[in-house]
Amino acid sequence: MTANSIFEDKQTIKNNIRKEYNDELQIEPIPLATLYTPQVDHYRLSEVGFIVIEDGWDEQSLLNLQQQVGCTLFALQTSDKHIDRFEVIDGIISCKADEVGQVITVFESVLSDRDKVGIDVNDIKRSCGSEKIAKFMQARVTGIPDSEQIKSTVNHLLNQIPEGLSIQYTMLDIESDHKLSLDEFFSITTAVESRTVDDSEMFYGNRMIDKPDHCWMGAIYVAG
Repeated sequence: MTANSIFEDKQTIKNNIRKEYNDELQIEPIPLATLYTPQVDHYRLSEVGFIVIEDGWDEQSLLNLQQQVGCTLFALQTSDKHIDRFEVIDGIISCKADEVGQVITVFESVLSDRDKVGIDVNDIKRSCGSEKIAKFMQARVTGIPDSEQIKSTVNHLLNQIPEGLSIQYTMLDIESDHKLSLDEFFSITTAVESRTVDDSEMFYGNRMIDKPDHCWMGAIYVAG
């Protein structure tokens, strides 16, 4: 082996190490939730995926999506148009066309808090993946004292559930201008659980936002 060949071998090893190092730096964390559309050739991985039924998905395009991402997949129904559940669809959530982003935000918020409350994607899949269609609702309160914001917002939210129905499963995202106190969080859970059935499953997320006198809550729920 010549001196030149030894040098070339060492240089090749260095280049390979440098390439592997650069590749590692380019690895991005898998997003918690992603909205997929059928007009692309390649889909990035995600922990939970969403498709909008009205975007024109069919069984084959859904199968292609599932083969690429392999994640829990929810269909969002934004009109009267329906879709067969197929095996690749884990659940259907009804919302308005301009609420798609908020639905995804609820999932992101709840999943980002999972280390604190000990849940995982399979827990959510079991609840929102029931045979019934889940529904999205939201309420926003601004311009009133902090002491009244939480109670007012959760009451506005729960009043949207028709009389006689009780919550079986829900994911609730709370967006406020301050960190919730234990008393505030307890008032929320008490209000929600007053509308639940026995053995119901509840998942909560909480985020702070820089908007004075602001409180928003969004919930995805299945009612019985």
